Amino acid sequence: MMYRSKRARILISLLATIFVVFSSQMFFQNLSVGNPNNQPNAPDDNNPATHTPEPTAETEPPEETQQPQELKLTKNQKYFEQLVSPNSINILITASDVVGWNFDTIMIMSIDKADKAVKMLSLPRDIYIDYSDFVTEEISKKKPSLLNEKGINKINAVPSVGNAIEYKKNVGRFQRPYIDFLCDIIEEVFSIHIDDYAYVKVQGVRNIVDYFGGVYINVPILMNYHDPTQNLDIYIEPGPQTLYGRQAEGFLRFRQGYNEHGVFHNYGDIFRKRNQIAFMQAFIKQKVTLSNLARITTIAEVIQRNIITSVTNLETVISYGALAEEAVRDEYRMESIEIQFSDKRIGGVDYLVIKQAEVDS
Repeated sequence: MMYRSKRARILISLLATIFVVFSSQMFFQNLSVGNPNNQPNAPDDNNPATHTPEPTAETEPPEETQQPQELKLTKNQKYFEQLVSPNSINILITASDVVGWNFDTIMIMSIDKADKAVKMLSLPRDIYIDYSDFVTEEISKKKPSLLNEKGINKINAVPSVGNAIEYKKNVGRFQRPYIDFLCDIIEEVFSIHIDDYAYVKVQGVRNIVDYFGGVYINVPILMNYHDPTQNLDIYIEPGPQTLYGRQAEGFLRFRQGYNEHGVFHNYGDIFRKRNQIAFMQAFIKQKVTLSNLARITTIAEVIQRNIITSVTNLETVISYGALAEEAVRDEYRMESIEIQFSDKRIGGVDYLVIKQAEVDS
């Protein structure tokens, strides 16, 4: 039994490492939204995080306000189809941007045992959330200045709103208002129940990738972007190759830069998210193997330094460990899920409006 428990802990550590590798780079994705003229600290008018405090990597988020359980958080927003099986195990992977509580990484790893699949859903940060009167009133009472922020209805600002209104303080499942609010919004809008979460701190990407010996992946285009104000220097030639720490971080942060003709081009957030999912899929296929079990000590140390997670008790660890072992042994297939949406400008801000289910009259 002790061997089984140790083996389970090793496997869940490998699974958690995936969270760290994928999410940590996405933490930095807002760093590469600068302009081709390299203007320092150029504001992003669509990002309300430029006016909100950052939860530092080493500081526990503040204590968390009790809210009635049955109140709607949106004005009946509901995605038009079921994205994952109701019986799936769903893990939320998050990381905040560099200047605020906004989460520019909102990803769900859905593990479907019946279908033998690991499905990945990355929610674009610009998805429009139509808050209910209850939420708007809570904002008005507790932090009215948020109502004047551009982009406050983007899904990446949901944690900022949850933190501001002290959502389910002391009574939430995860005891963190920004996480509880985000999880409840996701469940209400997308019908995905979040079982656990992993919040990634700002560090460790290069060390993790280097520890595993790099990741072999096809780089789709020339990635050429330089911004000294952010200490950001990305140059990766296109084509199949092994990316090590610094290059892997650049690959996952890249969203705009100069092409082979020296012309600056903005490839956008969707382009970057697809590259990030491709990187995660490559990492899983190449590194999550039973032969890596002997590396548990270093892996565990890296995880402890870089992640805050709800997966803490031994029973849950063992459960995930068994699931991870099954996924490796049975060669679960990897899938990515795309969200259907349309572009819409609301209140002077560009949003992505999801395709909604028809409401019964």
